[in-house]
Amino acid sequence: MKSILSAVIILISFTGFSQDYVDLAKGHYANTPINQFDSATIGTRVQEFGLDVILPIELKSKNYFLTGFYVEGISANVTPENSNLSSVYTTNLKLGMQFFYDDKWEATYMLLPKLSSDFKAIGGKDFQLGAVVLFKYKKKANFNYKFGLYYNNELFGPFFVPILGLYYQSPNKKFETNLNLPLSADANYSLNTWFRVGLNFSAFVRTYHLNEPYQGNSNNYLAKTTNEIYGYLQFHATKSILIQTMVGYSIGRNYRIYDIEDRVTWGLSAFKFGDDRDQLNTDFSDGMILKAKLIYRFNKN
Repeated sequence: MKSILSAVIILISFTGFSQDYVDLAKGHYANTPINQFDSATIGTRVQEFGLDVILPIELKSKNYFLTGFYVEGISANVTPENSNLSSVYTTNLKLGMQFFYDDKWEATYMLLPKLSSDFKAIGGKDFQLGAVVLFKYKKKANFNYKFGLYYNNELFGPFFVPILGLYYQSPNKKFETNLNLPLSADANYSLNTWFRVGLNFSAFVRTYHLNEPYQGNSNNYLAKTTNEIYGYLQFHATKSILIQTMVGYSIGRNYRIYDIEDRVTWGLSAFKFGDDRDQLNTDFSDGMILKAKLIYRFNKN
């Protein structure tokens, strides 16, 4: 059950103006101690960087055109027989609209085309297309409900994730929680004007086409699956610049290689139907993650 207790995180950082702020840019770097391969005496580190940018443009109708991008790179050994790090990358474009139907209801519609591979070459198998629809109902100024659906044509097959969540901020603005289940969850508490402590959960399923031959076969893909739980400290360097230092642990982490023709029928959140794929490499263990994040925040007030 380890591999199915996870989902894909949507590549949307824009959370709407029902909050007091919008995070326009978020960059991160993560590294791990050595994670041992199953039935082997050696292990691998996992290194990751990412940059997530969103630009909301207000229209005359008071709705918003949304654009932006997400880029990431991941490096790890995917087999104990190879001591060289293997790297995969994603470049993701965001194109969408946010509509405010009345004082209570708003909706976000977004297309998420991306290239996802080792970038040794660029071809049709490196391209994936995703989309997300997210509705929000504002119960109060500091409290809203969210529901929607994410889709992506992953290399293992069509993948759907229903989304349920809420956002709440206490009247004194010290406590804040933002849930987008089963994808992500965050809760934090302010100790003073420049320092907060928090807990964060993220779940990932992503696939990358491997152009570089593995075991002599160039038609493979890497499927990344992990659930990550963090405790973090958040420092406000300025009103708009935030720094997070995070210590976490992965649960159900795997980086598995499959033949490009080895697919599932379809996936729904944590479940994959018709999954009889043959894994071509060896898993490595879960473990600790050290992460740093830099955030540029636009404050409405």
